[in-house]
Amino acid sequence: DSQCCRMKGFAQHGGTTTFDHCESVARLSYALNRRLHLGADDKGLVSAAFLHDFYLYDWHEKPSGRRLHGFRHPHIAAENARERFGLGKKELRAIETHMWPLTLTKIPSSREGWIICLADKCCAVREFLTSKVK
Repeated sequence: DSQCCRMKGFAQHGGTTTFDHCESVARLSYALNRRLHLGADDKGLVSAAFLHDFYLYDWHEKPSGRRLHGFRHPHIAAENARERFGLGKKELRAIETHMWPLTLTKIPSSREGWIICLADKCCAVREFLTSKVK
């Protein structure tokens, strides 16, 4: 999808693009689900994981950057995923809750949500630690 390809043009963590980050979260989510026999729905899990940061803007830009990006982008990504791909309620909820515990009141409520939340943190830490310091 051309909209997903737009994620290749936005930096996520260090030198990692939003597309690459989302792909890594989808791969890790799938691997965790399979290897640990967590019982999440593979299709819904991978779809939500890949679209969890489908917000389509550069949050690093100043002063036009998005205020409170960490708190707001899950809802923006979920809305974009709903409009573009028609994801179900469970997948949308997983996207909306992936930033927990930063978003205290948005707690994952499904296996898929918890897996994506964990995978996102793991991938973000790896990307941060492997990025080149400027």
